[in-house]
Amino acid sequence: MAAKVDETRRKDTPKRLRKPKAGDSSKAAPRRAAANRLQIVEDQSSEIQAIRATSERLSGQFGVGDFRADDLIDTAKDVFTKVLQQPGPMVQAGLGLIGELLKVAAGQSLLAPVSGDKRFTDPAWQQSAFYKGWMQFYLAWSQSLQQYAAECSHDSHESARVAFFMSQLADALAPSNNLLGNPQALKKSLETGGASLLRGMSNLLSDAREGRFIPSQSDNRPFKVGENLACTPGAVVLRTEMFELLQYAPQTPTVHERPMLFIPPIVNKYYIFDLAPGRSLVEHFVKSGMTVFLVAWRNPSRKHDDWGAPEYVESIDAAIDAVREISGADDVNLWGVCGAAPAVVSLLAYYVATQQHKVNSLVLMVPLLDMGALSNAEGIGGFVDQKGAPTATARRRKRISAREFSLLFGLMRSNDLIWSYWVNNYLLGNDPPVFDVLTWNNDGSAMTAKFAEDFAALVNQNPLLERGRAHVRGTPIAGIDELGIDCYVVGAATDHICRWPGVYRAALMLGGRCQFVLGASGHIQTLVCPPDNPKASYYTNVGKPATAEQWLTSAEKHAGSWWDHCRAWMSERAGNRVDAPEQPGSTHHAPVGSAPGLYVHEKD
Repeated sequence: MAAKVDETRRKDTPKRLRKPKAGDSSKAAPRRAAANRLQIVEDQSSEIQAIRATSERLSGQFGVGDFRADDLIDTAKDVFTKVLQQPGPMVQAGLGLIGELLKVAAGQSLLAPVSGDKRFTDPAWQQSAFYKGWMQFYLAWSQSLQQYAAECSHDSHESARVAFFMSQLADALAPSNNLLGNPQALKKSLETGGASLLRGMSNLLSDAREGRFIPSQSDNRPFKVGENLACTPGAVVLRTEMFELLQYAPQTPTVHERPMLFIPPIVNKYYIFDLAPGRSLVEHFVKSGMTVFLVAWRNPSRKHDDWGAPEYVESIDAAIDAVREISGADDVNLWGVCGAAPAVVSLLAYYVATQQHKVNSLVLMVPLLDMGALSNAEGIGGFVDQKGAPTATARRRKRISAREFSLLFGLMRSNDLIWSYWVNNYLLGNDPPVFDVLTWNNDGSAMTAKFAEDFAALVNQNPLLERGRAHVRGTPIAGIDELGIDCYVVGAATDHICRWPGVYRAALMLGGRCQFVLGASGHIQTLVCPPDNPKASYYTNVGKPATAEQWLTSAEKHAGSWWDHCRAWMSERAGNRVDAPEQPGSTHHAPVGSAPGLYVHEKD
């Protein structure tokens, strides 16, 4: 489907972009002041550390792989059927449970929660015989569920699916999730005369009114897109039905002549890369003298359910052509992030197959190109079926709403992303935390029915492994090791879904001209890693040995952010410096609005 400019959504052309001057009192200043008031201070408090730990478990569409909510229901049905047909493993697990419960009753059980389990930190769990017995009963029961999962099948994928279902059941029925089983909530209700329970009920009703599938993870009221989020100055220089193209205003007298173009994940709002002043990757590169463009995907509604992978690839191609025309450059330095990486790489391999040169270099952040890596994803690996069965892919043709994505993401770490907020918001009556990353995560996008089907086919068939298996515009694409350009791939050391060995595999697949860099933190903290973060570090290695473990063994650790390392790499490939443009767009691509545009505000 060709991308067409939506003339009906044009707004007045914005004022010309201008380079900021000393003492500039433009509206960027109050935006920065507002952001500074909301800045999260780095400290060691348990609340801040918990919030940051939660943010590390957030990802793009790779975060759910080929897992859908229906899969959990199907697994529950399979478990029930199998218990009836083959009761042996359940009986064995039950006998083990009875034996452990006898030890609990005799006060001889050694069961204790794992280190870091915040559900049982209140002193009552150790000091009260009632609560300690309840805790050990729960731990014994949870243990028996996992024992059944391990022994119920010789098929490792089936066992992994059952284990995931059993963990969801155990997490949901933890004693800390109800008032009687939560000593902290009981004490607070007595201290406040029941006021905490009333506030909790108010929070529950508020979430119900908004149709949330899980408790609110953040208090979004202090944040506003375009004011203290996504506030780097710029203009919309192209608006199509599927995306807006943003051109950011130069902040230096001269800029590199070759522009950068960001392609963010298709099911996340783009502004994780323009989060806030001082925490914005876009701002960082603009201030370094780069001309930066970014694709802001539209949040699709049901009428857009025919948008599939081909349409998104066409849009990326249209954006590249627009950037080349506006900048006057023959080619661009292209960035692809997370779930957008397969589409970006497929398009570049199509350029090679059709002898087109539009891209000078490629940066990929936390990409997976070999979908086999998803089978190792914690929790959901058992739901990845790479047998390529057409019926399995066809069953995935179902639109996934932003709320359903929130639920699916939550199930990946249900204690951290669902039940901890259930306790905080409803049992303790606290407001959810104020944190910009969680606000971004709650501002989700949907996935169209056709793209959901295409993504399932990508996961199941894994076409990028072999030259010519994937097609763009009906043409078999070249091998992705034949791109003929310099590449830079970023992994995240503690990423739970896009595990860094799988990301390293992507770097190997791209061939000898690819450099791999490993951020020392998780998915989000690697992406949002400003240079002034004193805890930031990353690894580099001039070689690319056969395995990720070998790479890390001989890698060099650096203090600071990979942002600066990548900026130096990019500067070498961005061409000469020229006078910064005094206005955005061009004759053929006149500005139609100011950044952050219209589409970023659309809700599912």
